[in-house]
Amino acid sequence: MINWTCLARRIPLAILCYTAGLIAIRLALSPFLDIDEAQFVGSVDFSWIYGNSHPPLYNWLVRLALDLTGWNWVVATVLVRLCLLGLYHWLSFDTARRLGGDRAGVLALAASALLPQIVWMSIQTTAHTLLVIVASIGTIHALALIRSGRGYRAYVWLGLWAAIGGLAKYNFFMFLFSFLIACALNRTIRRQIFCRPALISLGIFLLAMSPVALASLNAPLAATAGRMVKLNHLIPMLQPFDLPGFGVDGLLSLFISTFLWSGPALVIFLVGRWQDDPKPAPDGDTDVRKVLFRTVVLGLTAFGLIVFFADYHSVAERYMAPILAPTAILLALYFPQKHGARNLLIISGGFYALAPVAFAIVLLFGDDRLSIPFDAVANAIHEQNSTPARIAAKRQDDAANIAVQLHWPPASGKADDIVLVWEGGDAPDKETLELLPADAAATGPMTRVDSPLRNFNGQIRTFSFQRYSSHLPLPDQSIGG
Repeated sequence: MINWTCLARRIPLAILCYTAGLIAIRLALSPFLDIDEAQFVGSVDFSWIYGNSHPPLYNWLVRLALDLTGWNWVVATVLVRLCLLGLYHWLSFDTARRLGGDRAGVLALAASALLPQIVWMSIQTTAHTLLVIVASIGTIHALALIRSGRGYRAYVWLGLWAAIGGLAKYNFFMFLFSFLIACALNRTIRRQIFCRPALISLGIFLLAMSPVALASLNAPLAATAGRMVKLNHLIPMLQPFDLPGFGVDGLLSLFISTFLWSGPALVIFLVGRWQDDPKPAPDGDTDVRKVLFRTVVLGLTAFGLIVFFADYHSVAERYMAPILAPTAILLALYFPQKHGARNLLIISGGFYALAPVAFAIVLLFGDDRLSIPFDAVANAIHEQNSTPARIAAKRQDDAANIAVQLHWPPASGKADDIVLVWEGGDAPDKETLELLPADAAATGPMTRVDSPLRNFNGQIRTFSFQRYSSHLPLPDQSIGG
């Protein structure tokens, strides 16, 4: 028999060691920023509104990490992201343990290893999505504290996590509204959530969100809702289901994304459950299980209705993050394992070990963008002219990585000169030239840089660059703007 109490006692240290190991692997394998990390270069000035239609909290966290690490961009962004991943694991474990005991806590951690967005995607990329997942789990953790009679402190946590979610990503509100409706539908929990002490939570939330809400009202709609356009991207294999005026293809995309997010974990838990006869009763109290299940159902239903009637075409897995964040806890509470538990733990442990190994193999031998020789391009630019300049490129992560390697704007300071960078050895195409301001004039030769990937792949990558002079701001599509 598995000693769940003994396992649960070791989990916090295991999470700490796993998080530290992921950080070490990531920093050892690449000195460059991935596409999600690169988006913060030039956007850490403690503003209320940033580009890319995101609330400001993650940008602020990166700025604080930069100050703590002496403005080491790679270390700062990796620390923020992977520490959030470690926090997710601890919150999931502790929430399930508080709600259903040691077995539920351990199984929630095991279930997370079967969620691709957690065990795989989050160790190599993602930013705001991971923060909003943490906020969703934190909100449920606050409910667990309220249920255990932790008094006013629990309501403070509820307000803080709700504020963190609102400041993390706007789709958090889909989870929050679903969660509150689910709580309202349960008589016992309604009395604990909609009560006088909950005014503390409401006050904290309103105090945190008011400045962002005011700033959003004074900003263009694209600053807060611009990412909705991504739901309009057509998926070729679903186009036969694209009916005029209704998002049937988008609804199918939502179903597919939901399965990709949580389907593998559900299947493996059901297989493990099938081995138990008699099957153990669900862990935790019925009221909380119902609230969490209804939260997911309400969130998916609301999202599905929006997609269907707004005629949206595609829903990526990351958009489901706040709604499906409770998946691991739900599986642990609804499907406790007995005879199949050992096999489940072995499978989950295997995925936890395999994911960082696979990530390392990709970086060491593949052609991942984290292996592109940005340092060679930066060195060539510096050798030609060491005067700081703004970097412009079609890909934001190209420009950001080169700017960070050079310690040039927007990584730091300001400059009038612009260095236009593009991939390939030919002259820049029209789209690349449109990155330049109208008054830009070439002040340096067109230069080609050939360099191998920074791993064992051996593939040669070619970049070109040319220096220009301008007193106008860069267009919006460049990171120097």
